Order: sequence, then C-alpha cells, then structure tokens
Amino acid sequence: MTTIYVTIFGIVVPCDVTKTTTCYDVIRLLTSSSRKRDFAMFESTSEKEKLLPRESPVLKVMTSWGTEGYMKLLVIRPVDEHTCRLASMSRAQRRLYRLVRDEKSSARRVCTGLRQ
Repeated sequence: MTTIYVTIFGIVVPCDVTKTTTCYDVIRLLTSSSRKRDFAMFESTSEKEKLLPRESPVLKVMTSWGTEGYMKLLVIRPVDEHTCRLASMSRAQRRLYRLVRDEKSSARRVCTGLRQ
C-alpha cells in the first residue's frame, strides 16, 4: 500500500491506496459521511484544475506526473450534476460530447445528427 495525500474541504487527508484503487474509491472513502452531494477528483496546479475520470487508477495518475509531481495536488470537491456526469464518461465519450456541444467548433456542423 502507498499513502497519498488528498485535499478535501481545504484539509489534507492521508489515504492508503493500492495500484487498483480508483478515483471513485477514494472519493467514496473520504465523503461517505457527507450529505447527498456529488463529488469529483481534480488534478490541481497553481494555474488550473483537470477533472479526473472516476475509473482512473490513482497511482497511475500520480506516476504520470513524473518530475512535476511536487507541483500537483489531488483535490476532491463538490460539483454540479453536469461535471459529475463528465467524470463518469470515458475519454472518447467526453471528446464526442465536447465536439457536439461546442458552439465555436467547426465540427459541430458535422456532428449535429448526434445531438439528442
């Protein structure tokens, strides 16, 4: 087991994970006593936050950081229903969703038949 540190509600919490532990497992562990709210895990730097898919293994995400790992944090925060839905989609589904929904993209005209 490896200990990682996750920030939730501004508090840094240690959490033991294995190589098969997913982001959703960590979210469920740390928010089990919270009210019925949707939470998502983000990879955070001082400049931006990146939404992590729920099925992503946490250790794989952290090892992908490489030498820049000291600059990044894992943050769990409450999100709206739309963001929660994006976190549960696969990478291909998110890409298609952005192409169909993005009004500035020229791909919108090509993909309009996919809209519901």
